[in-house]
Amino acid sequence: MRKSFGTRSIELLSLAARVGAREAAQRWLGPAHPDAKSTEASRLKQAQAIVESLSQLKGAAMKVGQLLSIDAGDYFPPEAIEVLSRLQAQAEPVPFSQLEPVLIEDLGLERFRDFKNLNRAPVASASIGQVHRAELHGESVALKIQYPGVAESIDADVNIVRKLGQTLAQLSGRQEIELAPVFEELRRVLHQEADYRIELQALADYRRHAEGLDGIRVPLAIESHSGRRVLTMSWENGVSLDDWMRSKPPLARRERLARAMLDLFCREFFVWGLVQTDPNFANFLISQRDELILLDFGATLRYDEDFRQDYTRFLRTMGGLNREDIWAEGIRFGLLDEREGAEARENFYQLMCCSVEPFFVSRQPFAFEDIDYARRTREAGQKFAMSLKYSAPPHRILFLHRKLGGLFNFVKRLDVRLDLTEFWQRMVGGELPAR
Repeated sequence: MRKSFGTRSIELLSLAARVGAREAAQRWLGPAHPDAKSTEASRLKQAQAIVESLSQLKGAAMKVGQLLSIDAGDYFPPEAIEVLSRLQAQAEPVPFSQLEPVLIEDLGLERFRDFKNLNRAPVASASIGQVHRAELHGESVALKIQYPGVAESIDADVNIVRKLGQTLAQLSGRQEIELAPVFEELRRVLHQEADYRIELQALADYRRHAEGLDGIRVPLAIESHSGRRVLTMSWENGVSLDDWMRSKPPLARRERLARAMLDLFCREFFVWGLVQTDPNFANFLISQRDELILLDFGATLRYDEDFRQDYTRFLRTMGGLNREDIWAEGIRFGLLDEREGAEARENFYQLMCCSVEPFFVSRQPFAFEDIDYARRTREAGQKFAMSLKYSAPPHRILFLHRKLGGLFNFVKRLDVRLDLTEFWQRMVGGELPAR
């Protein structure tokens, strides 16, 4: 059962209190003082206790926690991020008896009875809904059902986590960072994800765009048996990326899949303006023919032509590797607050250089498994975030960059080297960055 708003408030704010107490102690006593430090064991125990509580919340509170742990992880204390990141794997299924009324309310009893051999055990569960397998008119279908009360709790849950974020920002000495736009973007996308009619339309549009693409498969949306909280689509057979890799596919097959993934993003953003922004590996399967199967379209976002042109301009500026140009474009695009000082600006420049490094002439073909590159990029991101006094996580590209991070990790898992010249030209035009 979903917990009450009051219970969720107490549990979430207790996280702020626990982390806040440690942060305050360190500032008052000094980080070296023995009383200001927690042992590794006690910190782990505390994190686990909070996660066990939060994992039962589901809905927006859990979803926002997941997103913050990925997209704003360098902005908050490590204990908080440890807690939030653990939510990635926490999604206990809801008994079907609680979901059956949702099916009947959304579809009506007659259409509900059209489903045959409906498996009451879910094949997948997540923060706002779970998927069951059934048959409809003799065909296997995937039935995505939303947890009761999710849509109604979004605003309240986001407000709770927003208070948590503001508390952590203040305790970290970053009270000047304006987090409101970040949480408004999260709220907007969560409301979209909670309306399966929007996802159905995104799925249909995406399938139309992807029709005929080699190596890509998109399920068929079944509008007649879908509603605001129920989405029915064709059942797709495939294996997870990890299972596919365990079969030890040869390099040529891995390279083909990697190129299909990169090609898809170039089309999504730069051509269609329609991007499936949730990069969770569970949202992809691989067929026996090595086709990439896309499963979840709840966080599919649309980017208009003006935004895409602005983003392309920023990428082109990054490729020029000029400090002053990158600072100016970063400020114009909303990635860097103009009040930031020399240290933050230099760290921003170094982070942008790391970000564009896979496209350097000298790095072709780029090895996605390069451990040193991953380390340097992670350190550059942390150094930049820790030097900020005014710049919030960039809400305009929050979900787009989540997609890019997931895309990089997907190709990295394939353990390939690829010449990225073609993809830079398709995104930006012109020659690769000169380094």
